[in-house]
Amino acid sequence: MDMDDHDAYRRTPLFKKAEEIRKLATAIVESAPDEAGEGDAKHARFREHMLEQSKNDIMEHAYTIGAKIAGAYGLDLYDLQMENACLIRRACREMVVALRGLEMGGYIEQSYFDLLRRAVEEFRPLFAEWVATFKNSEYLYDEWELFNPPGAVRDQEDR
Repeated sequence: MDMDDHDAYRRTPLFKKAEEIRKLATAIVESAPDEAGEGDAKHARFREHMLEQSKNDIMEHAYTIGAKIAGAYGLDLYDLQMENACLIRRACREMVVALRGLEMGGYIEQSYFDLLRRAVEEFRPLFAEWVATFKNSEYLYDEWELFNPPGAVRDQEDR
């Protein structure tokens, strides 16, 4: 990677879409209530917990996406890029699942939720395109054997 342009990833369609996702997630979380509203105390506590936990999860996942893209762009090692890609995929999936927690907490804004889901769907092909650019010729052997490129061989020194 050219050190003169270490922020080049910020100009990619992938990162721009990740930023859009983060902004949508932030808007949803900021518009969600902190309190569950009316109902018996036992159910209100449950709904408030669901709201709080889901809002935290959504924000954590939204920020993870951009951070892991940035991290993977700074690496030229296949195994570490694939590990970051895996974490990005997980963050996208779990962020969308966390919307259900907001619903369980009593916050139901289907049109907002659909905007976020649509942005994640638009992110997916950009993500797949990006992952296809990873060069599997440069890697550190993954002892867990999860992120090794096809045909990877452990260095004799590592044994």
